[in-house]
Amino acid sequence: MDFSVKGCYANGHFALSHLKKEPIDILITDYSMPDMNGADLAKEARLISPNLKIIVLSMHDEPHKVQEIMKLEINGYILKKYARQEILTAINVVNAGGKFWSNEVNHILIKGLGLKEEEFTLTDREIEVLKLIIKEKNSREIAGLLFISERTVETHRKNMLRKTQSSSTVGLIKYAYEHKFI
Repeated sequence: MDFSVKGCYANGHFALSHLKKEPIDILITDYSMPDMNGADLAKEARLISPNLKIIVLSMHDEPHKVQEIMKLEINGYILKKYARQEILTAINVVNAGGKFWSNEVNHILIKGLGLKEEEFTLTDREIEVLKLIIKEKNSREIAGLLFISERTVETHRKNMLRKTQSSSTVGLIKYAYEHKFI
């Protein structure tokens, strides 16, 4: 099936403004945006267009965050690291009236059932970031080395602090030592 892109916006408010002027069939949004998160955008977009189909792209792969996003009654959820491979399939499935959760998201949901937040482990990407923090790299340097944005590095850092129940970089390094990452 052929698709056309009606707009590409750097923040949620611009996307909502466009949606008020011109209806669309499918909204593909990042979960993390400068002015609002994908949850808020999805809620507001549904008020404007109740039948709108929504696909969320996110780097968040923690079970509690995936479950939170799924509660939005979205039509699709794809982790950014797999977006290139899965986006067209997701669009086709969602456009046909189905739901699309990438295999990785399904795995995360199953893994997260019954776990308490304290039991979450660090993702492979978070471990990569942690190892670079240990090497005294700042967020800009880590972003460059891993080909991700500084904001993504900061999100990983924040998630690691929460997951490890640390209050500082020293706590992260202590966690890394205790779990034999160094």
